[in-house]
Amino acid sequence: MRALRILGGSAVVTLALATSVGVLKAQAAGDSSAVRLARGKQLYEGKGLCFSCHGKEGEGVLAPGTRLAGHPFTDTKETVADVVALIKAGVDSAHSASHQIMPPRGGSRLTDAEVELVAAYVLELRKRATTP
Repeated sequence: MRALRILGGSAVVTLALATSVGVLKAQAAGDSSAVRLARGKQLYEGKGLCFSCHGKEGEGVLAPGTRLAGHPFTDTKETVADVVALIKAGVDSAHSASHQIMPPRGGSRLTDAEVELVAAYVLELRKRATTP
C-alpha cells in the first residue's frame, strides 16, 4: 500500500512537470504578445545588454540620443522587421544621434529569435512617454 502511494505521488509530480514543460514550450513559441513582450523585456534587461546604454525603462543613459521611451526613430521605420535589422547591424557613430556606437546585436550574443523579441519590446518602450 505504501509503494502505491509513493508511485501515485510521483505520477502527480510527473504530470505537474509535464504540464509545466508544456506551458513553457507554449510560452517559448510566443503564443501571446504579452508573453513575447515579457521575454523581450527579460532579454533587454539581461542577456541583450540593452539596458546598459538605453536604461531599464528606455530613458537613455549615455546621452539623450540613447533614449528609446517616447523618442522617435530617425534611421528606421517603427516595425519589428526594421528594428531587428537595426539591432543586428548596429549603429556606427556617423549615424548615431548621440555619436555613440551600438555594436551589432548590442555587443551581446542574442540569437535571431531573441533579437526579434527584443525588437518587439523596444517598440513597446518607444510608445512610453518619459519626463525630461
